[in-house]
Amino acid sequence: METAKFVTEVTVVDPDSKGEVQLSVFKHCRGGMFAMDSSYLDQVLPDEGDCMIPDPFGVFEKGIFISNDGVKLTGI
Repeated sequence: METAKFVTEVTVVDPDSKGEVQLSVFKHCRGGMFAMDSSYLDQVLPDEGDCMIPDPFGVFEKGIFISNDGVKLTGI
């Protein structure tokens, strides 16, 4: 199972609404980093147990996802 460890939270300005948005930054076990809207994570995080999301570094072939078993978020 792929994992991604929480690194930090950053604030950015949404280019459409011009409002501030908090992003949670994660380090993927394969080396890449990605960020997700923190308010989305607040909505999908279970009260207990692991949080699984679609893997942003899933296996691609010719621009199409072939495999995406998900990634477990840790350290949140």
